[in-house]
Amino acid sequence: MKMILMTLLAVVLLGSCKKDPDAVIPGGYVPTATAGKWMYGSFAMSEFWSYDGTYQGSPFELAVMFDFKTDGTYEKYFVAHTRDYAGCKTETLSFEKGSVDFDEANGSFTTTPTEGHYRAFYSCFPKQNVNQKMNRPDLEPQTYYYETTTAPNGQPNLVVRFKEGDTNTSLFQPTSW
Repeated sequence: MKMILMTLLAVVLLGSCKKDPDAVIPGGYVPTATAGKWMYGSFAMSEFWSYDGTYQGSPFELAVMFDFKTDGTYEKYFVAHTRDYAGCKTETLSFEKGSVDFDEANGSFTTTPTEGHYRAFYSCFPKQNVNQKMNRPDLEPQTYYYETTTAPNGQPNLVVRFKEGDTNTSLFQPTSW
């Protein structure tokens, strides 16, 4: 009788354990040379003043950041900010995380997001503001093509392309935050 109860208890306990479909599942491979935080970005080198002489801030900023962790997970951030002569600001932030797998043989890495978030702010059109989790269709795997290079100052660079053989590249540099 005890054996039957223990067996039933084990079946109930094991059967009630469900995997969280949104859980980050490590298991990808991240080479030592690419582990860490990388940023591609640009920003205005001058300040932005309106016609009435008031300081408006930087007119344009754009950055993409990756944080590749040695356990095969990653985080990705996208930030954009614009300001026009009327003083209207548009700001966008997206964040995703999940697993990443580098394939050194073909110079690629694939991100598989399991969660993410969007935020958009429109100072002149606040009814258009967005602050929401990414939906399942937004969480699609993405493959990038890369190579590591060394800058003249001796710092490593991560050169990333969105399509294999693409001549347009994005230069990511090591960063910290």
